[in-house]
Amino acid sequence: MKVVTTFHPASSVVDSLKFRLKDEHPSEFLVVAKSNRLDIYALLPEGLRHQQGLDIWGRVRVIRAVPVLSRSSISLLVLTDHPEPELIFLSFTVNGTGSTEITVTKYLSLSERSARPAEFCHTVLVDPSGGVAVVSAYTGKLKVVVLDQDGGYDHDFDASITELNLLDITFVSTSRDMYTLAMMHIDYQQRLQLLTRDLSIEDLQLSTLPSPLLPSLPVPGKLFSTAMDDDGTPTIIHIPSYKVDDDDFEGGILIIGGRKIMLYDFVDVETRAKRESKKKRADKKKTTGETEANAKEKGIEWKKRKARAAVEWPWAEVTAWCHVDDKRKYLIGDRYGKLALLSINLSGGTTLTLMALGETSAPTTLTYLANQVFYNGSHFGSSQLLQITTTPSFAFDAPTLPVPSTIPTISPNALNSHVSGRNTDASGYVVVGLGSYVTELESFSNLAPILDAVLIDTDGSGQNEIVTCSGGRSTGSIKVIRSGADFSEKAIVQGLGNVTHIWPLKVMYRAPDYAHIVVSTLQETHVFRFDNASSISSIDGDKNTGFITDLPTIAVSNILRRTYNAENKSDYADSSYVIQVISKGLLLLEYDPDVQQYTRIGEPWTLEKLADPGKEGLWKGREIVAASINASQVVLALNWGRVVLLTLDDKRFIKLRERNFVHNNRDAEISAVSCLPQDPAKRFALNIVVGFWTSKHVEILSLRAADGTMPTVTSSPVLPSAPRSLLLYNFTSDDSKFSNVHLLIGLTDGSIASFLYRNDQLLDQKLVSIGSLPVTMRSCRIGARQTVLACGSRTAILFWEKERLMYSPLILKDVTAAAELSTSDYPSSIVLANSDGLVFGNVNNFDKLHIRSIPLGLNNPLRITHIPALRVFAVACRYITPARIGDVEDINGSIQVFDDISFNKLGHFNLEQGEEPTSLLSFTTNSGSYLCVAAVTLEDEDTEASEGRIFILEMTSNALQVNMSVVTSYDVEGCPYALTSVNSMIAAAVNSMVIVFKMDTESGNMTMAQIATWNHNYLVTSLASRGDIILLGDAISSISMLRLEDNRLHLIARDYGPLWPTCVELMSNSTLIGANSEYNLYTFSLQDSGTRELLERDGNYFLGDLVNKFLPGTLSSQEVSLDSPMQPQQLFFTSAGLIGVIIDLADDLALDLTGLQRNLSNYIQKQEGPNHTKYRAPKNVRGRSDADASSFGFLDGDFLERFLQFVGTPQALKRIMDGQSEPEKLTISADRIQKVLESMQSMH
Repeated sequence: MKVVTTFHPASSVVDSLKFRLKDEHPSEFLVVAKSNRLDIYALLPEGLRHQQGLDIWGRVRVIRAVPVLSRSSISLLVLTDHPEPELIFLSFTVNGTGSTEITVTKYLSLSERSARPAEFCHTVLVDPSGGVAVVSAYTGKLKVVVLDQDGGYDHDFDASITELNLLDITFVSTSRDMYTLAMMHIDYQQRLQLLTRDLSIEDLQLSTLPSPLLPSLPVPGKLFSTAMDDDGTPTIIHIPSYKVDDDDFEGGILIIGGRKIMLYDFVDVETRAKRESKKKRADKKKTTGETEANAKEKGIEWKKRKARAAVEWPWAEVTAWCHVDDKRKYLIGDRYGKLALLSINLSGGTTLTLMALGETSAPTTLTYLANQVFYNGSHFGSSQLLQITTTPSFAFDAPTLPVPSTIPTISPNALNSHVSGRNTDASGYVVVGLGSYVTELESFSNLAPILDAVLIDTDGSGQNEIVTCSGGRSTGSIKVIRSGADFSEKAIVQGLGNVTHIWPLKVMYRAPDYAHIVVSTLQETHVFRFDNASSISSIDGDKNTGFITDLPTIAVSNILRRTYNAENKSDYADSSYVIQVISKGLLLLEYDPDVQQYTRIGEPWTLEKLADPGKEGLWKGREIVAASINASQVVLALNWGRVVLLTLDDKRFIKLRERNFVHNNRDAEISAVSCLPQDPAKRFALNIVVGFWTSKHVEILSLRAADGTMPTVTSSPVLPSAPRSLLLYNFTSDDSKFSNVHLLIGLTDGSIASFLYRNDQLLDQKLVSIGSLPVTMRSCRIGARQTVLACGSRTAILFWEKERLMYSPLILKDVTAAAELSTSDYPSSIVLANSDGLVFGNVNNFDKLHIRSIPLGLNNPLRITHIPALRVFAVACRYITPARIGDVEDINGSIQVFDDISFNKLGHFNLEQGEEPTSLLSFTTNSGSYLCVAAVTLEDEDTEASEGRIFILEMTSNALQVNMSVVTSYDVEGCPYALTSVNSMIAAAVNSMVIVFKMDTESGNMTMAQIATWNHNYLVTSLASRGDIILLGDAISSISMLRLEDNRLHLIARDYGPLWPTCVELMSNSTLIGANSEYNLYTFSLQDSGTRELLERDGNYFLGDLVNKFLPGTLSSQEVSLDSPMQPQQLFFTSAGLIGVIIDLADDLALDLTGLQRNLSNYIQKQEGPNHTKYRAPKNVRGRSDADASSFGFLDGDFLERFLQFVGTPQALKRIMDGQSEPEKLTISADRIQKVLESMQSMH
């Protein structure tokens, strides 16, 4: 059983809108619709503030607000996409306290199995009066939804239309009795037609004949793109009339999306009356046979009708537009992010003025907010909050936007003279100045669409990062994704190398802030004082009267002064004492504020002074190898296995206890000790932790024994490597029960072992790696949080959250020591040591996702691979030269090489003219590093590719660049969609074939020899391999498993169902996972039927997004629990920017969580929520199949985690646990479920 969870949510924006509420503050809001979520932001003077979010179970297509002005609430309509479209009614409310709430009031299913989905126009529109909504989801019909006075659902009906190929639709005239819709469609003769029809709510239908407001009007088709995809579809906008307009303008339709923007006006009232009269006469002549002649005459007349005004559109297909507050201004953006402002003047003549503004991310939605600020939502780049400026803001010497030379333009300064002159022959102007008039105020990161990705540890630290091919059009980019705490650097002290330890010191033990730091290197010790925010001073002082600075320090700490009252009871008083521990002994110092120096109290305490009388010889030759100090105790670990507990009494060190350790009849060498109190309120510890080198284990000793011994309470099992640092740490200081005390062990192999310490037992062993160097740890209080800093190859912070121990890496490398620090200039800070010196800073956002973007612009990355030997990434890119609508776009391919740390560009290789790369595969031989590239020669989109090639690039590098040269090439008759490696050979998917190539280098030159082929499929577009097994996905059929044996491909098994796979991956030699074009996930396992092997589908699940890539592994620093029933197995990446995690479940836990998902789904559905079982059931183009009533083999991890919301609600919790009947009652406890789900949360 697999669990599907979300690591990074979908970030592609599909729609947005602005609405306002009456008499509320804030009164204006922005709604941003992503593919499966809505986010609502309040518009404030300082910017956008997130108010509310709502997950949508479906693929959001359009969102609309019902324009019913209310004091505190508004109704929103959300239309979801096929295969099971729904219209979701939402109510957004601002409460009296200022808090907001969004609730679902109704789910209206639009799904019809027998109907054909609308090809071009899948939308919902609401009339300006808020009385009716119209949905276009299927060909040949509209769903008309009548709304009540609050904007909610009243009733609905279907209205048939003859316009089968509908391109766009809008309301142009509304009343409570009759509504008029303008439609643009492609007729049966492939002509573009614009017309209006009347919608009668009383008659429950659309008028059969066009409305007299605008009878059927042919639109010049040559002005529009022939592609007619989501970008190439024209858009119609209703332009109402106002009193200031010319008398002959009574409203009209603006058409955008073609080579020209055209304004057609409605028929005037007088002409409309004539039309009505002619229509009546035509009806009377039906029996006379003159109908055909009348229709012909009518067609000829309307063909002569011209646009009232038009202006050239110099750029690519329009993808977004919005109305500006001004009555007649519109923002329009094309598919490459070129933004322009259209102004319509209808007084004293009609003029369309198109002013170039600048370039943005390729927009999918534009929403004007206020004060020249607008929101640009994008699928191919980062969404933006932008402002239009009156003067250029940058790029002052370049044209605002490029315009073809065939289109005349004027400058902004010349616009007024042209308008005032009022050239009657010119109905439109294109205004282009210098510089950009658009300024970015805020950017919202977007990973979509993710076409390819790699999971790699580039610096060998053990911390993986994801590198993706993201973006498109004008905003192609490489994204680097890492998770970890956010470290903000405040100051640096350079020139101090080889630091091993750092300790902060206070002037007095109970002082609020630290005043000094002690830094130990491999050879010596340094003491620094904080002067101000920009300066620290060295106060090493006299080595004979102050700190011992010519030797490394093992431990340093402030300590309290022990006092006695009249009853001879001891207490601890504040003091300026400091203890320094070196290998030969201890030193007691006191801070003198007058001279601002530390001075010694007495002579250093050598180990012989700690010996019992007559036993001084037993202490000779010993050295201190480890030490730990708390407020009143000092623990020393000596060589040859001795641990000593000391306390300070009247400026003298008193030995309280000692113990010698022997393992296997030999002295046990100690590697680390710790005496940190479990209760931070106490000044002493009741336990000591001791780690050993050779036995690789840890013992916890008790100090409670009255006989002065230190017996072992419990021991750890043998660890993977020797312990190097230890902490017995309570992460919640206010917990008197010590339920969160953990034993943390930093190991020499770069791992951290953790145990829960409860009732003198070590439980729940876990391991997490932070690199390969020995780990040192320091307790650290950051703000109000108790944390632990761990340093190895990289740095991690350990903290308690969601009732469990969490690990979060700091995005820092080569940190050798760390300590907490809080001064007046650096509050709640930490100090770190690296190879260059000391770094001071703050840690925030303990579990933040860090996304780094490497912009490539028009170079859209398609495929990426890592070449470890050269420490570079090779990226296959496609460059499309933007062209005006209808013009041919030039497409060129290239291979670009980037450094895997800095991402500096190191190399570039251009493919041949007209070639586009389709796949990459890197490999290394004894002679060097190579890159196999598959490329296709572009042809007509309507025909199958017939020409491609597979070639090998030899990669050679120096310090500054990587050179690439073709060493061999192989021409193929088709498109090589995918490459994979099998048994040190290359397998390529070429149209319907799989071809296996062997690299031959015996002659001194590399050649490609074809050794095996497989040609029993239709269109092989995806490949995966493991050992000698090849998994192939046939895009119009299903999947097959092959084995390469004796230079031949043999069929192992295949699935014969209509699967339509888009991406496949092998999880083992007998299990696989894949995704298909209907947004489903599926798994298969290889079964032996006795006579042959079969592929059995054991998982099917509706994800709701298109998966482009599977990767084995996980991004997070995954802890390994020795008895964990869950293990993250795969990452997957989608076109909407979602990164998901597939978690493998143990069988016993899978059964319990399956029951939990069932009960939780039933409970939420009874609360008038959506049907989760129905939503996750596998779907095809016709919706859900009767054979697949529910998903199987997968569980929805995000949905299961909603159980945690009910933990504090006993009544709801009981109903979920009990189910609807006795057989549905869960046998697993709620506490166990909570722990499992919290553990699951840490995996994504």
